[in-house]
Amino acid sequence: MSEPSLDLEDEWEVVNDDGFVYKRRKKQRVYDSPIPTESSISKHNDDQYIKQRRQTKKMALLKLKEKYEKEIKDWESLSQMLERTPASAHLPMKEPTPSPAVPETQTGNSCKSVLRDLLLQVEVQEAFIQDATTLCNLAEMMCDSHEQVLKQPFFDLPVWALSTTPKHNLLPFDSEDDS
Repeated sequence: MSEPSLDLEDEWEVVNDDGFVYKRRKKQRVYDSPIPTESSISKHNDDQYIKQRRQTKKMALLKLKEKYEKEIKDWESLSQMLERTPASAHLPMKEPTPSPAVPETQTGNSCKSVLRDLLLQVEVQEAFIQDATTLCNLAEMMCDSHEQVLKQPFFDLPVWALSTTPKHNLLPFDSEDDS
């Protein structure tokens, strides 16, 4: 009997990609090897198969490592961006609670510290609003330039060349003879 051919063109596999199920042609994998027959089993082939499996596993782990390193870099950049914002911006605003039985000197010092705290909070809020305004202006400029790029092909259409014709040719019913 002849051995069956291993044409991958006729073989299909069902793939479930997060609920989206479809069929695709099977891909030949690097670590797939033909099933050895008893006559072809040897120590050399086993060693070669083991080396090939190790190499495949190593490549898969390297790809996974690169993926996780990229993700870690993204998270670190976000963390650094968060650390760059002023620390007092994250603190909730506290209401001042004056104590009625405090002597005049302590009241004056506490009022000054409360005023300093409030002033610091207002400065942080102002910086935050300035940053948000800058980001909004930048986003608006980017949107405007993108809109201009999208509109330009329509402005370049040859139909707009007709707008240079005289107005009296466009509206024949506006003649002076109708009086």
